[in-house]
Amino acid sequence: MTLRSLVLFVHVTAVLTMFAALSFEALSLFELRRASTLTELRRWIDPFPYLPSLARGSLLFVFLSGVYLTVRMSAFELAWPKVAVGALLLIGPLGALTGWRLRAIRRASVETKGINSELTSRLQDSFLKVSLSIRTSLFFGILLLMSAKPDLWVSISIVATSVVLGFLLSLLAWGRGGSLPAPGTVVETK
Repeated sequence: MTLRSLVLFVHVTAVLTMFAALSFEALSLFELRRASTLTELRRWIDPFPYLPSLARGSLLFVFLSGVYLTVRMSAFELAWPKVAVGALLLIGPLGALTGWRLRAIRRASVETKGINSELTSRLQDSFLKVSLSIRTSLFFGILLLMSAKPDLWVSISIVATSVVLGFLLSLLAWGRGGSLPAPGTVVETK
C-alpha cells in the first residue's frame, strides 16, 4: 500500500463521514421542527452527541487529504481544485453558524418548562434549513468538480449553481414547517 492509496482512502472515508453527518443533521432538523413536547425536542436536539466534532474532523480531513492528492497530481495549476477549496471553505462557516443556533435551542430547551413562542421561533429558524441545503448542495458540487475537472468559469458556475440550488431546495423541500404548535402556545413535557 502506498501513501497515496492511504490518503485517498482517508479522503473518501472523510467525504462519506461528512455526508453521514449531514444526513443525521437533516433527520434531526426534520424531527426538531415536528417536536410537540420538550421530551421529543430534547431527544432530537442532540441525537448523536459527537456529531459536530465528527463533522469538523471530517471537513478537516477532506481538506488536508484533498490538498495532498492535488499536489500529488500536480493539479494546482488547474482551476477546479482552487474553486473546490473555496467551496469547501464556505461549508465550514455555515456549519459553525448552524452549530451556534442549535446550541441556543439546546440552552432554551433546558431553561423552559414547555415549548413556548421563543423556542418555537428558534426551531422554525429558516437559516437552519437553508444552511443544511446549501452545504449539502456544495458537497455535491465539489464532487462534480472532482469528476469533471472543468476550467475556471465552469467551476465557478458549478459552485454558484450549487449555492442557488441549495437555497431553492431548502424552500421547496422544507416549505412545510412541520407540526410545531402555534406561537404563544406552551406545551408541557410529559
